[in-house]
Order: sequence, then structure tokens, then C-alpha cells
Amino acid sequence: MTDRPYTDDDLRALAATLHSRAAAKTDIAIRPAVESKWGDQLDDEAYDEASDQIVRILDRAADTSAWAVHLGADALKPSTEHEITIDAGRPIARIHFAFEPDMPEDMRTGLVEGVGFAIDRALEGGGEQTDEGEDSDGDVFELIGDIASKLRDATDSSEYHAFGLIYDLAMGRSTIADARAQLAELTFRHV
Repeated sequence: MTDRPYTDDDLRALAATLHSRAAAKTDIAIRPAVESKWGDQLDDEAYDEASDQIVRILDRAADTSAWAVHLGADALKPSTEHEITIDAGRPIARIHFAFEPDMPEDMRTGLVEGVGFAIDRALEGGGEQTDEGEDSDGDVFELIGDIASKLRDATDSSEYHAFGLIYDLAMGRSTIADARAQLAELTFRHV
């Protein structure tokens, strides 16, 4: 037990609350922002319309304060180039990614593509167990979760190998048994 009356999770929770309050109480000058962005391209009516649309967008914006605080505490940087949107005539789910700043671009892209491929297979009903010994989607997703969890804490070359396991599983290039055996041989920090 420490002398502190709070945990790291307590600090994150309070930081998220304060972040949310700060965002909600910020006095935003919308019309000047619209004027600054589009200058003399809009007349008064168009400025009002654009300002009203921005107010509606801001009113519906999700409070992501807790996510922002957790990303910062974990030293992860959100990507503006990587996201997956699941669309059923309208967006029904969206996954945003945040990465360690030094993660290579090809690794980021491969991870996003692998997750996207796994989601596509699940939505299409592919990969479900039909015969004894075949891998089910549930087994694949469980193992992907285990690998991703260990990958987050990896500090050496094992992180690259673990990423390869994720990609091979998502692309159907590896079986559950082979990936489990390879994962068991990897050494990670904090494991």
C-alpha cells in the first residue's frame, strides 16, 4: 500500500472529468471562426446557416475526455489517417486508432487492415466453426485480444513478431494452434 489516497485510475478519472468540463465551458465564437475560414465567400445568411450547422454538430459531439486522458497517460497518439467505419446505410460503428509515436507506418496500416479484415469476416459470417478442429471467430477474436494486449506492453522485437501474428490470423494465414505456439515463445515486458 502506498501513502497516496488515490490510484492512477483515480487520477485518470478526475483528469477526464476536468477535461470534459473544460471543453463544455469553453466560450466558442462560432461566427468569427466561420468568417475567418471562408472570408468573403459567404453572405450573412450563409454565415448564419454555417454557424447553425456547426452548433448542431458540436451539440451532438461525444464526450471523449476519458479516452483522451487514457491515450495521453499511455503516451499514445491518435491517428487522423486510420479509422474503420461500419456502415449499414449510415455509420453504425466507428473505430479510431491511437499508436505509440515510434510505431512504423506499415505496422500501423497492417494492424488497421487486419482488424478491418477480421470485422468483415465476422459481419459476413465467415470463419464460424463447422467441423471439429476448425477455428471459430470467437477463438480468433479472443486470441487477437490476447496478442494486442501483450503488444501494447512490448518493448523489444517481440512486438513486431506479435504484430505479425495478428496480421496472419486476420488474413487467415495462420491457425489458432500455430499462433498460440508462437505467442507462447515470445517474451514481453510486464508479463
